Amino acid sequence: MRAYQSIPAEQVYFRELVSEDGNIKPTRERGVINVYDDVTYQPIRGMGGAFTESSAYLYSLLTDAQKQDFMEKYFSREKGLGYNFGRTHINSCDFSLDIYTYVQDGDKDLSTFSLDRDRKYIIPFIKDAQKYTGEDLVLFSSPWSPPAYMKENESPIRGGALKEEYKAVWARYFVRYIREMEKEGIRISAVSVQNEPNARQPWESCSYTPEQEAEFVEKYLAPALEEAGLSHIGIIIWDHNKERVYDRAKAVLASPAVADRVWAVGHHWYSGDHFEGPRLVHEQFGKELISSEICCIINEDPISVAEKYGKEICEDFNNFTGWFCDWNLLLSEQGGPFHNRTEKSTAVEGKIFEDKSKGCYAPVLYNTQTKELEYTPIYYYIGHFSKFIQRGAVRVATTKHDYRLHTTAFRNPDGSRVLIVMNPTEETLPAIVRHNGVNTDWQMPPHSIMTVLL
Repeated sequence: MRAYQSIPAEQVYFRELVSEDGNIKPTRERGVINVYDDVTYQPIRGMGGAFTESSAYLYSLLTDAQKQDFMEKYFSREKGLGYNFGRTHINSCDFSLDIYTYVQDGDKDLSTFSLDRDRKYIIPFIKDAQKYTGEDLVLFSSPWSPPAYMKENESPIRGGALKEEYKAVWARYFVRYIREMEKEGIRISAVSVQNEPNARQPWESCSYTPEQEAEFVEKYLAPALEEAGLSHIGIIIWDHNKERVYDRAKAVLASPAVADRVWAVGHHWYSGDHFEGPRLVHEQFGKELISSEICCIINEDPISVAEKYGKEICEDFNNFTGWFCDWNLLLSEQGGPFHNRTEKSTAVEGKIFEDKSKGCYAPVLYNTQTKELEYTPIYYYIGHFSKFIQRGAVRVATTKHDYRLHTTAFRNPDGSRVLIVMNPTEETLPAIVRHNGVNTDWQMPPHSIMTVLL
């Protein structure tokens, strides 16, 4: 039996270990992790991150050798993490260099619609990733805000609802974005109605009540996609914290017409664990579940952040989530760049706003002073899942002796089986893997993660 172990405190990553199957007596009970691959749950469809403008801008600064290294280590299954899933933003987001839209102010028929802004950094970034995936790169897209003239507060920031007279126009805006991205050779597979519709942020945001979200899906977005021949495009609702994911799903999916059209429910992690929330959505509504955004502030301890990621991915999968999408693929050592998060732009003058107190971690950081890439512990902890779980794998059942460990397991389409075990404690803990009645002894050092191939 083979395993791959990472211990960030020792700078050990993906260290290969080999152990003889059945090296501990079959009657052993303490420390046992059972893997039952005859009991199966949801398929795992994809893992990846977001192609934000901030990430794309930093990517443009890399040398050709660094770009190749970055792409291989993220998107190649043979040489990297095997990412095959990603997110784009419609108009700007909080991790853009500017607040921007694709149309001129007041354009009601979208005659000025242009992706020229995205052609500068984002589209080349995505096209490079497509060269390395080795399989289709599945992308979904989320808006942070409609153009200001379409909103009741006449601003792209601080929430504000979509004006009644612009709902149909905004739905067609989604269609134009999808079609224009198609012309660039980039296929969008799904869209969420709104990123974080329950948050009134100091950056791009837009508010939707459950009733407004349901109405927009049923009366505007779904018909616009259908009319454009895009009925295959999935619609994702909520795209916000797990804390209220069941409440929101219950309210939005109350309409049979909406329930029939909605493909998935997206969830974030910023208001606590609430892992049972997605489970309730799965049990009651049977929708696909997407972990659509997670990140931490740059000032946190990187090993602690990596363990938060490991716990989140493990427990999301254990509660029927089938897709994982991290936030920014690449950020600077300051956790940026991003715009000044007010209506006044700074990037027009060639100034990019950065404030480490508001910056975020990405799995890969680019040091703008040394011009070097840093692959953080977050990168490796995500990799203990994405590198080994193939698209189309199914989660299988596990039980464990010690609930200080986080565990989850999968059966890949090729028949191979994968068990991930994470120890976030200060102690060395036993991990006796029992599969088909055979016990194999592994040890989990403090603050370590291991992928076991069964």
